[in-house]
Amino acid sequence: MPFAIITDSSANLPEATIEHYGLHVFGLVFNIDGEVHRSYIKGSITDLKQFYTMLREGKVITTSLPSLTEVEAIVRGVLESGQDAIYIGFDSALSGTYENTSRFLYSLRDADFPDRKLYCVDSLGAALGQGLLVIEACRKREAGDSVDQVAAWAEANRQRFAHWFTVDDLSYLQRGGRLSKGVAIAATLLNIKPVLHVDEEGRL
Repeated sequence: MPFAIITDSSANLPEATIEHYGLHVFGLVFNIDGEVHRSYIKGSITDLKQFYTMLREGKVITTSLPSLTEVEAIVRGVLESGQDAIYIGFDSALSGTYENTSRFLYSLRDADFPDRKLYCVDSLGAALGQGLLVIEACRKREAGDSVDQVAAWAEANRQRFAHWFTVDDLSYLQRGGRLSKGVAIAATLLNIKPVLHVDEEGRL
């Protein structure tokens, strides 16, 4: 590979796609009743059925950012191999993942790999919207574009991916702080199913 493309597990990419494009993926972490789980493990088929079952059962689930130990291991391996890299991360308006990870990556590059090129791109998206941006970046790399060209393209085109969705149960939006409890209760009683989207600043 002329350069590496890195993302995080919020891109929801299947293992076959990850393998096909030689992607590196940081796994976000979730905690259920004090037990820590990773949302992505290299080489494993990600099955989150248990996670969603427990969520529907009302268990309290908290999420956290990727382990910086894992982040460092992956990126150090890439840069030590002589490759440059692009990290395309989870929407900074919805999570601290991008800000925390990009800050760490730039400090790692500056301290230990000043001659390597490393770009961090805030996808301003999530799920397969983020995933599609990553896939298109991989296709640009396959077409022969340089690391500078692909990074510039991702920055320039990230807002061309539209995120529209709806939900069956507003309690999750309320738990995550996206809706007030009163609004969630009223909307549920009225059987309202809101259509949501991510705006140009990455906000839900």
